[in-house]
Amino acid sequence: MKKIKIILMLILVSITLTGCIESKNTINNRQYDSIENINDFESLLVAVVEKIDQAVIGVSNYSQGTFGLLSLQGVGSGVVYKAIAHFEDGTTKPVEETMDANNVIEYEYYAVTNRHVIEDADAVYAYLGNQDVEVKATLLAADDKVDLAVIKFVHYIYIQPLEFAGSEETKSGDFAIAIGSPSGYDFFGSVTFGVVSHPRRYLADDIDGDGTSEWDAEYVQHDVTINPGNSGGPLINIYGEIIGINTMKFVDSTIDNMGFSIPSPVVTKLIPILEAGEVPNRAVLGVNSIQIGGLNGMSPIQRMDNKIPDEITIGLFISEVVPNSVANRGGLMKDDIILKFNNIEMVYSYQIRAELGKIIVGSDTSIPVEIYRDGEIITISLRF
Repeated sequence: MKKIKIILMLILVSITLTGCIESKNTINNRQYDSIENINDFESLLVAVVEKIDQAVIGVSNYSQGTFGLLSLQGVGSGVVYKAIAHFEDGTTKPVEETMDANNVIEYEYYAVTNRHVIEDADAVYAYLGNQDVEVKATLLAADDKVDLAVIKFVHYIYIQPLEFAGSEETKSGDFAIAIGSPSGYDFFGSVTFGVVSHPRRYLADDIDGDGTSEWDAEYVQHDVTINPGNSGGPLINIYGEIIGINTMKFVDSTIDNMGFSIPSPVVTKLIPILEAGEVPNRAVLGVNSIQIGGLNGMSPIQRMDNKIPDEITIGLFISEVVPNSVANRGGLMKDDIILKFNNIEMVYSYQIRAELGKIIVGSDTSIPVEIYRDGEIITISLRF
């Protein structure tokens, strides 16, 4: 019996050791594969930065002082998103059609930045850090609600414009890169790296500085390190596409790396209007509504008084419809409950304000609205 026990123990030890060796080899192989993948990823990031480097510019805000002399008030960042080539014969073409041309005399560049970067400027200059030169720029327009502005400038050296990411929604955990001048031009071209913390945050904004928030805007929250000089610079995905325009960060001794960017779908809708020198006229729905759920939602008594069924846990209850408003003309009625607006569930009141902020009056935009009415869920369309 003892011999049998000893043999059995030896077999077990042998199996255990073999398993450990195989397990260790597997771990080592995984570590080796991970190192190879990290190297590949590092090379990818370097390539992305090289691709976007020249398109990110500095933006200088100058005021005019005594004797007409310009005084630098502040600097931020911007990104070139469009270029037009000017030829010797006086013709122009989009830069994408001129890659092999050798008779281009200059390029006309369009760049987006933050409104607060150029606010109250008597003169705006684009700083091209790779050449260490400033070029006079023209402010085309600035949005009075979303923190965006479009400038243009002319230069003889080619800069590859960056593209905006498509309509596919940015996701939490996506890698992101910021590049800009975090503390002035001494640190031009600084690159930081992180992840998207949340693809959609709604923050209230006091537009006119009276201490009351008049506006709710949508942002991409990220942990990519940004500082004041990054304002107006791009937030980039690992494909080298713009997913947002950096605009602000939370600063507090108890908070670290909470940055916010204006999402690329919002930016691309506004750019044509700003390019044309116009300030967008935002849509108004024309209803008074009460949030049903959430911390600031209806009380049980309010739900009972308005005959809201138990199965409706989110939405905006319409208490009034303004005559001859978009809502009125589109068929919204008192006591309707808006469940979805533009395919987004309406949990909080600020969500509908933020969605309305993306719609330009006169753009003939059609928005689907899912509502609960008299025991049924129906969808109507509102046209702005």
